Amino acid sequence: MELGSPVHEALMVLLGAQAQREVARARQRVLAAMRSQTRLQGRFLGGRPPYGYRLVDGGRHPNPVHGRWGRRVQVLAPDPVTAPWVRWMFAERAQGRTVASLARELNERGVACPSGADPERNAHRSGERWIVRTVAMILENPRYTGRQVWNRSSTAGHGSGSRPGGRGSGVLRYNPVSEWEVSERIVHEPLVDDETFVAVQGMRVAKPAKDGEVRPYLLAGLIVCGLCGRRMDGHWVHGRAGYRCRHGFTSAKRRSDGEPRNIYIREDHLLKALLHLLGRAAGPVEKGVGKDLVDQVREQHLQIHYSDQRLEMRPAPLMLKSAETARRPV
Repeated sequence: MELGSPVHEALMVLLGAQAQREVARARQRVLAAMRSQTRLQGRFLGGRPPYGYRLVDGGRHPNPVHGRWGRRVQVLAPDPVTAPWVRWMFAERAQGRTVASLARELNERGVACPSGADPERNAHRSGERWIVRTVAMILENPRYTGRQVWNRSSTAGHGSGSRPGGRGSGVLRYNPVSEWEVSERIVHEPLVDDETFVAVQGMRVAKPAKDGEVRPYLLAGLIVCGLCGRRMDGHWVHGRAGYRCRHGFTSAKRRSDGEPRNIYIREDHLLKALLHLLGRAAGPVEKGVGKDLVDQVREQHLQIHYSDQRLEMRPAPLMLKSAETARRPV
């Protein structure tokens, strides 16, 4: 067969397509095995142990071939230094404290954050202090109930977007709960019981204002800025609830030229618009009706996107926000 001939090129294309199909089949076999090992065996499949745990020897590898080679498995065990702080976070949150207050107290007490407690495994992070998101992710992690979890996150591609270089250097993506794999039984010592874990999921604590009054925001967490994609903050003006977005800027930072100005919309105007967006009959929005509208938005997993006087309903990213969701894979 002559190189470069049409027959040779067609053969190369055919072999390339077969190779791609075999790679795809091999990937599916590996993923299926990892799902099975997590769900049925509760096996630790690698990566950094969660804050509050450390890796210990779990005995001979269950696969006979690997066992004959001398391979052993690793399992999670409570870390004597950090595990008490995980238990403290769940206990305090269950009593109604805000996630922000937990992060502040951890910093005030000088407690090492996850990257500070294990700098060798977190060389890509500063390890200086706790942030609210770190505490929130600990409180949302089902591993602390003693069950193994796999596929909570994944990376796409390589390069910029996460840690520099190496495996998994692409952009980090948090997968929806429906894609998680959770072990059917408890496989390591839990740091929180099921009831407490479920109770803290999706808790929102109303923060008192300076005058001591608690100001409710019915649509908190449901309004998204259509210009920058951030969730709009609750903002109380002239005795009314509303929502605003400053696009990441604060009073301590000058706004760059050409950046969009703050946007703001009143809550009562949003509730009236919801009647139309949800196909309800127009009319005055009373307190009970407003809560019913908000419940409908949450039940349908929707978000309200607002920009330039326009409102649009879009599907919301899936989150672990309810007891039913939290218990789904167990």
